[in-house]
Amino acid sequence: MQHQNQILPRRNFLKHASAFAVALPLVEVGALGLFGCSPASSAEQKAVTPRAENVPAKTTIVSEKEPGLPLIVSGTIYASDGRKPLEGITLYVYQTDATGVYSTSGTGGDNRNTRIHGVMRTGADGRYEFRTIKPASYPGTRISAHIHAYVSGAEYPEYWIDEYVFADDPFVGADVKQKFQGLGSFSPVLSLTKGDDGILRGTRDIKVERCTNNCVRH
Repeated sequence: MQHQNQILPRRNFLKHASAFAVALPLVEVGALGLFGCSPASSAEQKAVTPRAENVPAKTTIVSEKEPGLPLIVSGTIYASDGRKPLEGITLYVYQTDATGVYSTSGTGGDNRNTRIHGVMRTGADGRYEFRTIKPASYPGTRISAHIHAYVSGAEYPEYWIDEYVFADDPFVGADVKQKFQGLGSFSPVLSLTKGDDGILRGTRDIKVERCTNNCVRH
């Protein structure tokens, strides 16, 4: 599913982004996905899935010195019924920085592990949380700011989920908001609030599905 001025054609994604000299994932993922889950190949899983034995449910993926608006995103990962919290589900996220760039290392090579990224694994309560900064749009584009994400688990092959986007972003169109209207906390369109501590906070719950090549997320 694509929306004019918001979603890059998947074939042109890497070509378009390379014009801004950003280090992008080698996996072809829409700049603002919202087009359904995409299972990762076994080769991609080996390249991007951390092998850590004790992955926490809560993580900080930027330092305190990272420029940008501090942001905490949290939620619960459920089974497909939206009621049963799932333990042992891995959530991997990555994003641009406050200038819209993925990596400033300039090292080349495998760019799937971008500079700002993190991984979480749920406990018995299904909860996850990551602290980051609010990302920016790609420089010179009308693509909404977003956080890429994918999930996996023992009985759930790894697949991409809809990107986290932000309700106050001028590049998130009315059609996108309408598509996810009524989903409540399961919507990937986050309504952020700022606390007295100056930190933005947003909540997104996730339903994990057993995904195939032809699956479509709703």
